Amino acid sequence: MQKELMTPAAILLGSLIIAAGLYFGLQQPAPSAAPPPASAEDRAASARTPAAPAETPASAGAPSQPLPRPAAAVTSSAVPSELYERVAADATSALEARRQLFVKQCWEPSLKKNPTPARARYLFNMTFDESGKEIARGISEVRGMDRPDAAHCLRMIPLGIGVPPPGARVAVEVELTLP
Repeated sequence: MQKELMTPAAILLGSLIIAAGLYFGLQQPAPSAAPPPASAEDRAASARTPAAPAETPASAGAPSQPLPRPAAAVTSSAVPSELYERVAADATSALEARRQLFVKQCWEPSLKKNPTPARARYLFNMTFDESGKEIARGISEVRGMDRPDAAHCLRMIPLGIGVPPPGARVAVEVELTLP
């Protein structure tokens, strides 16, 4: 084959492999969802009669797959305001305790490259589990007060902030201005 045709041929071959994978991957039936909630009469009837384990022929030989556990995430609208405020204050305190690390590791190298803007504001979207361990974090920049290189550096710092156990999964948004 000529050298000019190698790239288009490779693209075509790759596209065919991807198309075949999608086609065959979508041929499998979707996993069944959990049964709809039963009415009060159905629950009362099932409580009176013992349930016999019925096995359908389709599932008789199939290995059991664990059903995904529904996330017990408590959104900020469902969290009591006092719990949200407490976790937000604890998260702000934890971020303030790490301010020196943020400044030394992210802000100072950014400031050496470009002295403006002199301050940058970041919004930390943090989620804590029931034990107070940080399980997710997103960092947004405030328009007009942004330093993309410092924000990227902040995003690369591993999770590890902890707060006193809130007893439920809580997502908070706190603001931090550097330096």
